[in-house]
Amino acid sequence: MYEIPNLLFADRQGNIYDHPHLKMTVRSENYNFVPYEIELIELPASSRLFFVPDTHPHAYNPDTAGMEVFTGGYAVSAFLDPGYLRLFLPSFKKLSDVILPMYAYTAVGWLNGKFVVPAIKVDDDSKWNPKNFDYTDKFKEVVDAKLEQFPKNRVYKQLSKCALEYHCTAAKNAFIGRWECPLPTAPTCNSRCLGCISLQEDKRIESPQQRLKFVPKVNEIVEVALNHYEVAEEPIVSFGQGCEGDPIMTADVIAKAVTIIKKKAPDLTVNFNSNCSNPEKMKMLFDAGLDSIRVSINSVVHSTYESYYQPVGYSLDNVLQSIELANSYKVYTALNLLTIPGVNDRESETETMLDFLNAYEIDLIQLRNLNIDPDFLFDKLKFKKEEILGIKNMLKLIKKKKKTIKFGYFNRTRENFHKDLGLPDLKRRGK
Repeated sequence: MYEIPNLLFADRQGNIYDHPHLKMTVRSENYNFVPYEIELIELPASSRLFFVPDTHPHAYNPDTAGMEVFTGGYAVSAFLDPGYLRLFLPSFKKLSDVILPMYAYTAVGWLNGKFVVPAIKVDDDSKWNPKNFDYTDKFKEVVDAKLEQFPKNRVYKQLSKCALEYHCTAAKNAFIGRWECPLPTAPTCNSRCLGCISLQEDKRIESPQQRLKFVPKVNEIVEVALNHYEVAEEPIVSFGQGCEGDPIMTADVIAKAVTIIKKKAPDLTVNFNSNCSNPEKMKMLFDAGLDSIRVSINSVVHSTYESYYQPVGYSLDNVLQSIELANSYKVYTALNLLTIPGVNDRESETETMLDFLNAYEIDLIQLRNLNIDPDFLFDKLKFKKEEILGIKNMLKLIKKKKKTIKFGYFNRTRENFHKDLGLPDLKRRGK
C-alpha cells in the first residue's frame, strides 16, 4: 500500500518538523488533496525550504480519512532548483489577507527519511546547477576585475549588481566568461504583469529586484557581447532579463547592436526574451539577425493572458502576429510558459494550447514555475469551475498530439536548438 508522506510544519523561528501522524496534502487552484506516489520525487539537491508566515497547513488525517487544518505550526514550501517543474502547490489556510512574496511555492513532505516534492525534471541543469557558481564574498574580486577592464560600460555595472546582490547565475556567467550572458537594456515595459519581479504598482507587493534605470548605448551592448564571444565557452547572449522591463521597448537600439554583433561574430547565438508585442519592431530585429526568440506567455487564452499581463497598447493577437512573423523568418521560437498548477492544466487552457501549437511552429516550450502568491493570482483570474487535468497529464497530451514539440527550461545555443534531451520523463515509474 502507498505510504503518504508526513506533513511538514515550521515554528516561529523557522525550524521545520515532520508530524508523526498527519500526512502531506497538495493544492491545484483551490482544490486540496493527497498526492500520488508517482507524482513525487526526492527534493533536488540545491532546492531551498522555507516556511510561509501567517498560514496553517492543510493535512490529511488517516484516522478520520479527512482533511483538517493543522494549527500547531506554519506551512512549509520548497523553492525548486532550476530545471525542475512543480506539479502542485502547498496546501494551506491563510490567517490574514497579506499577499505573499513572489516565490514559486511548491508542496513538500517527508517520506522514509527524505524530503519529497511533486515535481519533474524538464531540462539538463548541468550548466545551471548552483554548485557551479560562487555565492561567497570572494566573487566580488572577479566582478571588480571585469569592471576595471571596462570602467565606462554601464551594462557591466548593472550586471555586477545582478551578480552580487541578486545572485543571478546568468549575470555571474558574464564575469566568469562562459555560457549565457544577459544584456539588459530596457527600463520600461508595456505590460503590467501581476508577477513582475522588477516593478510593482501594488504597494502590498515588494519587488525582489530594482529595475534598470537607463538605456545602454549601442557600443556598450556590443562591447559586452563581443567580449563574451571571445572568451566564453558555448557563448549565447540574451536580451530581456528580470532586472528590466521588456526589450521590445528598446528595439531600435537593440537592432543596431545586433547588426554589428552578427557582422563581427556571426556564430554567436543572439537570443531575445520578450513579450514580442510589436510585430513591426520584431521584423526590424529579425532583419538585424536574431537567432532565437523566447516569447513570454502564461496562456494562449485571451482572457487569461490579458488578466495576468495587463497589456498596455497591445493584445495577445499582436504577440501571435510576431510568432507568425518569426515562423516566416525561420527564427527558432520558444515559449517562456509561466506555469502554475490549476491554470495551464485546465481543460480549456490545454485545448486552446493544442490549437495554438497546430497553428504555429514552436520549437521549444520552456516550462517555468510562475513566482506569485497563488491566492492573489486565482482571485484575479476568477476562473469558472472546470476539469483540471494535472500538469503531467497536460504535458503528456501535448506530446501525444504534437510529437515534434520539445520541453525544456533554459535557452539554447544554435548547436543545441533541436537536441532532444528526452525530458521530462512522462512515463509511469516502475514499482
